[in-house]
Amino acid sequence: MKIMTFDEYLNDNKAILIDVRTPKEFIADKIPNTVNIPVLLDDERVQVGTTYVQVSKEKAKEMGVEFISKRLPEIFKQVQELSKIHSTLIFMCARGGMRSSSITSLFESLGYKTAKLQGGYKEYRKYIHETIPTVNKVFKYIVVHGKTGVGKTKILNKLSAMGIAVMDLEKMAAHKGSFFGALGETLPQSQKRLDGEVFEFLRTCKSKYIVVESESKRIGDVYVPESVYQAMTEGIHVYVDTNLENRIEILMEDYSHVSQNDIKECILKVGRYVSKEKTQKYLDLLANNQLIELCKTLIKEYYDPLYKVSGSKHEYKLSIIYENIDDCTEQLANYIKKMEENS
Repeated sequence: MKIMTFDEYLNDNKAILIDVRTPKEFIADKIPNTVNIPVLLDDERVQVGTTYVQVSKEKAKEMGVEFISKRLPEIFKQVQELSKIHSTLIFMCARGGMRSSSITSLFESLGYKTAKLQGGYKEYRKYIHETIPTVNKVFKYIVVHGKTGVGKTKILNKLSAMGIAVMDLEKMAAHKGSFFGALGETLPQSQKRLDGEVFEFLRTCKSKYIVVESESKRIGDVYVPESVYQAMTEGIHVYVDTNLENRIEILMEDYSHVSQNDIKECILKVGRYVSKEKTQKYLDLLANNQLIELCKTLIKEYYDPLYKVSGSKHEYKLSIIYENIDDCTEQLANYIKKMEENS
């Protein structure tokens, strides 16, 4: 059986990495660009694990073989389709153990060109932790600052559509970075997924300059990799701003579809840092469905005073105060292109 390191996999552009862990394991912590073909389903793995602990290793193996046998026709069809596109099939599991070994051996015996990923997902995690600081050294970060609601994410999305390298850390983190940051997000936060997506972005980025939104080191419950955060701190800082009406409109677009209960929970978190009277005022506005007034009040009484402290930490190389967000994007894009031309 051929065993392949993750670095060897990255250098084989005709290979496909097939994750044979359970769907639950895969969703929580998947490697970008992999395909999930589980040998055991979520409940099956629980039963096998329980049997291993409570009965015996042999009985657990027997149960696992029974479960896998039932799914073999489906697994075979999926692998066969992948083999039409990819010359090498690399199987992986959590630690490069029994699950990936058994399925690799099976398809090798059927005449497919196969390999097992050395160390599985655990070894992959070690690899990216060691590699992110190295691949990150060649980039210079352009960090976009601005108050809550000025449309930093919208601007970054527009820049990305123009072909400019943008690393959307909030999207990778599944959180917008404030007490309201989890609203509207569908994925659970995962440090492992964030690290993996950051690594994949850096590995494939062709530009010297990377545009990011200004972030704290912590985004919700996950953390920006240390080397990336340090490079952001030492990057080129730009500032954008707009009028209050634009900011409220942007916030309404982002949050008006969110349930009142979810917004209420976020207001109660804000309540830890403001008076009881203000907290009640915010809750009353929400209860009366006065969302525009709630946005305006939170901006004036909470977010802008907070930003006044944090926003004074940097020297800005460029400041843009805009009426039209497309004009702002164009001005920032031209600034970035000039830097690229002069580098």
